[in-house]
Amino acid sequence: MRCHYCEKAVLGANPITLAGIGPAHDVCHQIQLTSARNFKGLDIAQLDDVQFNELSDLVMMEKNSRVSSLGQASDSFEIELF
Repeated sequence: MRCHYCEKAVLGANPITLAGIGPAHDVCHQIQLTSARNFKGLDIAQLDDVQFNELSDLVMMEKNSRVSSLGQASDSFEIELF
């Protein structure tokens, strides 16, 4: 059996089985996930600049609201203005 990504043998090299894809090395799969820049089904690489900036703003607002709602005020925390 060969790795779906690198085409090398997977036996004896920490193989995993991916549903709908087949066998692969765990390392090859992790590299693919990182290079594809997907998060929870969202393909970040496919976003245009406007969409990417909107996503970035939403993430920053959520981060700020979570920290302030927990009451964690520290000297190292600064609210980033947009």
